[in-house]
Amino acid sequence: MTVDEDYLWGDAEVTYPDWKGTAQLDERMTGRSLYELVGLDQDDWMIVGLDLGGGEHRHSLHVVAVPAGTDIHGQGEVRATDFLIHDVDPYEVLQQMTHMFELRLRLRALVGREIRIVERSDVPEQD
Repeated sequence: MTVDEDYLWGDAEVTYPDWKGTAQLDERMTGRSLYELVGLDQDDWMIVGLDLGGGEHRHSLHVVAVPAGTDIHGQGEVRATDFLIHDVDPYEVLQQMTHMFELRLRLRALVGREIRIVERSDVPEQD
């Protein structure tokens, strides 16, 4: 299926970005591969992006992929396909593919400022 209008796939965007941040993931080398989890054939496709998002009632998982063998190390734009992955829990896929994962969001008013942690605690408080 071709999109009516192509678009540049960039940073995450929401209408009212109350929180902004970054994420990094170290992919698990054991267990089922991301290709198995989402149902794409690794001989045909190379996944180059993950897009997890949604609204108050439902979240979805998209993978961005290029045909296998595509040179992604060259200069310029990379032409890709956005696959909406059906019949999966996006957070289950994320958990199954993860060796280590970190997501950090900060209040919009603090973007660009340093936050120093000066104390640690638990909720509820632990003995």
